[in-house]
Amino acid sequence: MACLSIHFPDQANDIRRLRSSDTVFAQICADFESLAALLPCDASDPRNSDLIDSLRGLEDEIKTYLSSHSAPPEG
Repeated sequence: MACLSIHFPDQANDIRRLRSSDTVFAQICADFESLAALLPCDASDPRNSDLIDSLRGLEDEIKTYLSSHSAPPEG
């Protein structure tokens, strides 16, 4: 979850909630974390372009999922 918290700091609660209740979203997050763990320190290395493209795609999926499944604001 630490990796996702860095990329989505304002959505940490929504991510935790959705991961525990939605298996598809949980798998998307697990895939993102697995690929992020493979990224070496030098993310600018051109040999990592496929990995970076995959991470960006998963990041977009997570953003889309969060926007369509976000909890209403408490008030």
